[in-house]
Amino acid sequence: MSSRRLSLKKRPSDPEFWTVEKELPDPIPVSKAELDAIERYFGELLDAVFEPRPRTLPAATTVYQKGDKR
Repeated sequence: MSSRRLSLKKRPSDPEFWTVEKELPDPIPVSKAELDAIERYFGELLDAVFEPRPRTLPAATTVYQKGDKR
């Protein structure tokens, strides 16, 4: 068994190894339990993002300005 023979095998790092198939319906169904979880954990953040004129960000969110050191 030569190393050349082993190198011909497809590896996960090779793009040809992966196959992407879309088998999801359009639109993707979302259950009530999933919506409740999203609202519970991301509700404040989503409200702040989608509000026409955000007043303040939720306490758990940190905003970095250009040039700030992290």
